[in-house]
Amino acid sequence: MTVIAFTSFAGSPGVSTAALAFAVHWPRPVVLFEAETANVTSAMAGFFRSNLPPTVAGLDKVAMAYARDTLTWEDLLNPETRLSIAVHDLPAIDAMPTPALPPDHRLWVVPGFFHLTIIDGVRGLWARLPGLFRSLSDAGIDVIVDLGRTTANDIRLPILDEADRVLVCAAATMVDLNRVYRRIELPDLADRLDGIGRAEKYRLLLTDPPAESIPSSDFATHVMPVLASLPFDPGGAATFSLGKPDPRPGRNLYRQAIRRAVTILDDQTRPARETIVGKAS
Repeated sequence: MTVIAFTSFAGSPGVSTAALAFAVHWPRPVVLFEAETANVTSAMAGFFRSNLPPTVAGLDKVAMAYARDTLTWEDLLNPETRLSIAVHDLPAIDAMPTPALPPDHRLWVVPGFFHLTIIDGVRGLWARLPGLFRSLSDAGIDVIVDLGRTTANDIRLPILDEADRVLVCAAATMVDLNRVYRRIELPDLADRLDGIGRAEKYRLLLTDPPAESIPSSDFATHVMPVLASLPFDPGGAATFSLGKPDPRPGRNLYRQAIRRAVTILDDQTRPARETIVGKAS
């Protein structure tokens, strides 16, 4: 199966929104991890519209479970452990409804931190999460990780190393092109992108700015290949970032672009999945 990391090397232009939108439209069962360290969870107040209490799940609880014992993928998805939210099993909420999932789609969300003060106390978590991701993947459940911005010598770099694909979000501007270019010059990323096969899993996910956009080919030439470009559609994106109602999804330009990008990414990662399945059988 597949582990996909979403991040940014130049600010944080819609990383969380894109990761959640990909998770909503992913073609197989998937777990979304909010793994930001610079901000508290956005999904709880946004996508879930503050309908759920902090006790329902969270990355802080995952860290605590690891501190007590070895955490299995079954534990993570067990509703009694209160580590993840099974979005497909949430009851309907009339007053502040959570955006609907495609029919029969199974999506779990592990919200990020509710308090930034505990992040320094869970530094060992980042080296252990890749093993959990891989066990989910081996069980037939894909993983999407929202890393937000990856800083120099980021403690979460092991997650990039273990991911099958890394989507680097950026605005299609000369500013972000320059920022990404200079960021990947630093040794922590330069070493990861240098060498045969190492850079193949990295792709850019561009977002059109409101003005002064540059061609995606400029990014492909100077930085790395581009998976897809998303339109400048704040209202459409708000379905995922803020839980905004979407009564006419066929006219949501952002959603439509996400669906196309999901298809492209799924096609690109299929050979690796088929190889893994073939070895297992």
